[in-house]
Amino acid sequence: MPIFLMGMILFTIIACLGWIKLKYGFNFTDEGYLATESWRLAVGDHFLNDKITGALRHYTLINSFIFKVYPDISLLQMRQLQFILTLSSLLIFSIALFRQTRQYALLPFVFSLFAFTGLDPVGLISNLYYQTYPHLFLVLYLSFMLFGFQSENLTIKKSFYVLAGLCLWLMSLSLLYMGIIVFAPIMIFILSRKLKLKDYPFTFNDLLYVLSPFVVCWMLFIAIFNKPYLLNIFNSLTVIHTIPYYSKGLITMNWEQIRRIVISMAFLSLFFVAIKKLPIQFFIAGCAFLSLFILLTINTPLFGFLVPYYNGWFARPMWFSSLLMAFTILFWTHAIRKYILRRIFSREEELSIILMAPFTICACTMNIFSGLGPMAVCQTTIPAVAAIAYMLTSQFKNMAHKKHRYPVTFFILMLLLGPFYYTTARHDWDFTFYDVLPRYENVQIETGFGKGIYTNQIYSKLYDWLIANANYFTQPNDYAISYVCSPMTHIITKLRPSLDDTFITFALPNSYFEKCIQKMKQRGREPKIAFIFDRLPVILGGLKIYPDKQFDFPSSGDPISIYIRKHMTPVSTFKISDDFIIRCYVDFNLAKDRKTGHTP
Repeated sequence: MPIFLMGMILFTIIACLGWIKLKYGFNFTDEGYLATESWRLAVGDHFLNDKITGALRHYTLINSFIFKVYPDISLLQMRQLQFILTLSSLLIFSIALFRQTRQYALLPFVFSLFAFTGLDPVGLISNLYYQTYPHLFLVLYLSFMLFGFQSENLTIKKSFYVLAGLCLWLMSLSLLYMGIIVFAPIMIFILSRKLKLKDYPFTFNDLLYVLSPFVVCWMLFIAIFNKPYLLNIFNSLTVIHTIPYYSKGLITMNWEQIRRIVISMAFLSLFFVAIKKLPIQFFIAGCAFLSLFILLTINTPLFGFLVPYYNGWFARPMWFSSLLMAFTILFWTHAIRKYILRRIFSREEELSIILMAPFTICACTMNIFSGLGPMAVCQTTIPAVAAIAYMLTSQFKNMAHKKHRYPVTFFILMLLLGPFYYTTARHDWDFTFYDVLPRYENVQIETGFGKGIYTNQIYSKLYDWLIANANYFTQPNDYAISYVCSPMTHIITKLRPSLDDTFITFALPNSYFEKCIQKMKQRGREPKIAFIFDRLPVILGGLKIYPDKQFDFPSSGDPISIYIRKHMTPVSTFKISDDFIIRCYVDFNLAKDRKTGHTP
């Protein structure tokens, strides 16, 4: 109980800091895309008819219900909802684990990182989208599976298995390639028989109850949307194949990450060897030395031996990803070895197998298909850190001085996870994803979708300028264009996108945008207003440093620039610097109805 209370105090303090963190950082690019793509469905767009590539990420359908139920929800409230769902899922998962093991003391510390980062330990976006929903549904899936294992009442057991299967479907709905998770219960069914997991009996009938919601829901979904849905999937894959990152192949070797995995494997191996082979007074000192060494390695990294990943932006969470991948390799090696030698698995090992089976499937899938590469492993990490804790706990099961078992386990667990937790959380605080550091965010947005968010003065003034122009020149049902890579503009101004895609990037070929413009004209979605950013609207490195221009709008030959110059006229500009000017264009007829001398 004292260990548990200490952990709960730590968890509560971190959760409060995590709640405060949600107010910092505004993002015109990725988070704007996530919000706009969901909002546009709630206000009238169709996820297939109005979007060529709408079929791969159905988180938009889930989030559109949120916007329909609460049309005036703000960005901050969306982040807070994600945070509340994180804490709720951790509570449910903790209860399921406690009912299975009757151990609770270490859980608050094990899950403390997520009380700060939420479902996104990478520190990218504190919101509900296609990378946080799988994390949420994976945790709920495992919780319901564990409840099902524990239930003696047959009806209750079946109900929990059906709920687990529904979570599998929701995972695949939020991100289509996560449909591979359907193999998780099949894997558990095979392992429970092959490894003789006595605490986790899972019959073929149980498997059918888990799989049935997944199969039935997808059959109904496809039956409802039918051929247009399948055609949209084909079009989506065709467009993705034209993006250079994906066209070079799904599986690529990241040697810098392999180095980190090897170092993490050495760290974990030495850590567990020290626990097994050394007397208590020596293994505590040895583990402390290893913990200090890995902390220095993460922060240097390794005195210049390793190249920072993604220009150093994500170097620290990449170490956390390396720890998870190293543990996964060592864990399954250990499990296979025990199976070959016909040794009995402990209760902690059996539970870890149940936890690691779906995590391994998710980690491999995210690693291959996600643009984040190996770092995406962090996006489904909650079951893995629970498995790490239980594997560590099993090392002290037969400790001579049992009254010291939990304090020693807690201390060693802190040494094992502490360096990775601290550096990952610190990165999450400092990296506001294209905004300045939190200590420089001294302006709070007062109105609209960004209400309550703290940001820098330039972003705040730009936010107000966008709204002022939209209010002056357009009506609520008008359409707009915003580019390059500035999708947040649509939800700020409450103007639906004219084009198929709101995240306009020149990584896509001109032929794609020609199709978008043709479709725009066919559906009568011509823009009344356009905002042109000649570069990513981002701040790099936590300071006011802007990226290079991506194109020169007045002379650009891309289809969108040509359309705007042909059908629209300039009315207003927003100057960030002499070389960074954002332009506002409006339809010729609309400009005639307004006196441009009074424009915002």
